[in-house]
Amino acid sequence: MAFNDFNISIRIFFLLFFNIVLAQVETIDTSVSKNDTVTIIQPIVKTDVDAANDTVKKERLQGILDYDSYDQYHDYKNQHTYLVTDAIVKYLDMEIQADYIDINWNTGDIYAVGKEDSLGNIVEPSKFRQGNKEIEYNSFSFNINTKRGKAFNVRTEESMGSDQGVIIAGVVKQYNDSVSGMRKVAYTTDTYFIQRKDSIADYHMEAEIAKYMQGKDKKVVTGPIVMKIYEVTTPLALPFAFLPMGDNRSAGILLPSFGEREEVGFYLQGAGFYLPIGDYMDISLTGDVYTRGSLGLHAMSQYLKRYSFSGNFSFDWEKRVTGIKGLDDYNKSTNYRLAWSHRQDPKANPNLIFSANVNFMSSKFYREGISNYGISSGNYLQNNVNSSISINKNFPNSPFSASLTVSHSQNTNNNSDQQGNATFQLPQLTVNMSNIYPFAPKTGSKKGLWQSIGMNYNFNLQNTLYTTEDDLFSSRMFDNAKNGARHNFSFNTGTTIFKYFPLSFNAGYEEVWTLNTIRKQYDDLTNSVFEERVNGFDSYRTFNLGTGISTTLYGQANFGTADDDKMIKAIRHMISPRVSFNYRPDFSTDEWGYYDAFINGEGEEIRYSYFDGGIYGAPSQGLSQSLSIGINNNLEMKIRSKTDSTGIEKIKIFESFNISTGYNFAADSLKLSPISINGRTSLFKNKMGISFRATVDPYKNLVNDEFPNGKRIDELGKFRFTTMGVRLNYNLTEALFGEREMDYEKRGRIRYEDYYFDDDNYAQFLTPWSLAVDLTHTRTMSLTDEVRNTTSVGLRGSISPTPHWAFSGRTSLDVQKMDFAGTYFTFSRDLRSFVIDFSMNPFGQYKTWNFFIGIKANFLRDAVKYEEREFNSRTNTF
Repeated sequence: MAFNDFNISIRIFFLLFFNIVLAQVETIDTSVSKNDTVTIIQPIVKTDVDAANDTVKKERLQGILDYDSYDQYHDYKNQHTYLVTDAIVKYLDMEIQADYIDINWNTGDIYAVGKEDSLGNIVEPSKFRQGNKEIEYNSFSFNINTKRGKAFNVRTEESMGSDQGVIIAGVVKQYNDSVSGMRKVAYTTDTYFIQRKDSIADYHMEAEIAKYMQGKDKKVVTGPIVMKIYEVTTPLALPFAFLPMGDNRSAGILLPSFGEREEVGFYLQGAGFYLPIGDYMDISLTGDVYTRGSLGLHAMSQYLKRYSFSGNFSFDWEKRVTGIKGLDDYNKSTNYRLAWSHRQDPKANPNLIFSANVNFMSSKFYREGISNYGISSGNYLQNNVNSSISINKNFPNSPFSASLTVSHSQNTNNNSDQQGNATFQLPQLTVNMSNIYPFAPKTGSKKGLWQSIGMNYNFNLQNTLYTTEDDLFSSRMFDNAKNGARHNFSFNTGTTIFKYFPLSFNAGYEEVWTLNTIRKQYDDLTNSVFEERVNGFDSYRTFNLGTGISTTLYGQANFGTADDDKMIKAIRHMISPRVSFNYRPDFSTDEWGYYDAFINGEGEEIRYSYFDGGIYGAPSQGLSQSLSIGINNNLEMKIRSKTDSTGIEKIKIFESFNISTGYNFAADSLKLSPISINGRTSLFKNKMGISFRATVDPYKNLVNDEFPNGKRIDELGKFRFTTMGVRLNYNLTEALFGEREMDYEKRGRIRYEDYYFDDDNYAQFLTPWSLAVDLTHTRTMSLTDEVRNTTSVGLRGSISPTPHWAFSGRTSLDVQKMDFAGTYFTFSRDLRSFVIDFSMNPFGQYKTWNFFIGIKANFLRDAVKYEEREFNSRTNTF
């Protein structure tokens, strides 16, 4: 089909052979020649172009011509050259293969034909190659003077972006260097037909006439075109078609899908156009129209510059109309979503990296969107969305780095009282200094506490806006702005005592700057607290000190050797105890000047900080002299194994088992902190994971008329489990039953190549499957000893009962309520060039299903398809 390349190659072929003819005598040479090579240095060839004016055209060529055939005949009297049987001609990067080639030097006609059988049928087509391009044809004729030719039964592979297809044409006429006319044209993306596994394509697009235009933007323009499935004509037809060829992107129309949904009526969805922008970017603009008044507009763009950056951008705007105007069920709402993702290649500039991950939307977009995208993706369960745009800078040969970030977080929980609340960081600047050792020697290792002193620094500047969805982009969103800066210095050092006990010391210093503080007064007339905001620079400083010691103890009990029959060979226990002490002053006392007090209506003194509600909070209140104690445990066992080559297998009884608590010497009461217990392990060769956690309250609780909800009292002894939780997850695959091998001699062909057949001709095939089970149980106990249990079972699985079927699903069951949540199933059927997809959410208020059948090739997926969906949610259920 690439007749431009074909034309050039034939011209070269003709000119080079003509120069060979000039050097021969006028006799017929019937000798056999193999691998002849001719060097041509600037020959001049004269051919008649127009007999009327007797003009002469000059061609200058230089290169080496390699040709080969089984027989070669040169008829110099009649000016003919014949290459017979396995003819091949090579020049530069071009190559022509044919069974027979006839060159008429007098008229400039060239004729080539593939190998024929005894009945005259072509059994091996001729081929033309240039670079990676290959064209096949049964026969062709070409005139070098007029630059016109005709080829029969042409086949060539062409790409459309990432999709590979093949074009078949019964007749192709070359009009000039860039335009070819075609008749009986067919195009398909059937991989079995392209790979010649099947002689009939399962589908193709067929046109009676078409034009193939070459150049930078290759394309095929057809007349009326119809779709055929296994040679059967379907009603799917178009008056014309425009098919861009090659890897270059081309602008084009995006065809819509159609269907009906109960809430919004009939619809056309996804109509629009695609437009490439330069070499690195594209954009598609589409729209949706619904008969009951809903509208949708969508813009999507992708960009990529290799070795530099890549990203994508999308914007969705939807007006959702449900019900009948004038009735109680009528509702109209607007939803939007802006998404942007930018990724920089770290190699482009490792010391300056820009990144973006923006997901900004209306709070009801996932739940009330016109499409059911939020349901199928499971995003309707999300309560928060976040965005960030950041620039990170590293300073080579220094411990400093900096980042500038603009971020946002938004509540999307429609059942929340704070629906639509959003927080913006505009901006946040952070400067970090990694750990440095100012007193360490320039060479050699650090010794002693003094040389091991390390210091690091962090500076953080924030400007935070708290607003609602209604106040976005208005002046009101700045009313509750909070800003400030914080400096953090930390110091650490350490040594090892008695060889086995690492001892560490640490200190921290924090300084906070703010541009406003508060003052509180009690108003007796209104019986309320009046808060005044004082603008102006202010600051506070805090510090803390700490020390800690830890070690690791090992114990092992041996019960047998690798040679005896004992099941348990050894048990190994690793214990890592740690003790630390931290001191922090009470910054709420008067000498620090950070707190004040007022007397309320009941005569009580209420202390508050001038920095309450600030972006970094207020200085800590209360003296802390806290002792922290923790023990980490690891327990392993060696047992006899028949599968391991050493005869011994190591299993983990507890990967970790941790216990921790604390004691505050400065507290007035309840000095002992709750005891925290957590751990994890695995069973069945790591197929089942088990994790657990618990919190133990060491103090007794009091429940009476004065404290009906209970109160902890400063008396040890009850040790109640206030919270307990366990999570089990088990992953199953077909490997659980051992590896299955297909050792049958018979195997299917074409579509059934993945099937094997046993001696009784029953099909055998592998059935990949997976099943993940999650069991989570939580038990909480209140101060009144009221117990609340929460149990959920989650299932995720997939199976392919045949090589062309695929099923997957997920669900979660609340055992107490016996209610399913997050249920979603998908079914897929591979139909060779087509695919069928069906998905559904069968339970809950977000019931939905979607059916799709269409061509797998990306560029035809939206053009040739049928899609129908249903979304049964109701606006008043949100």
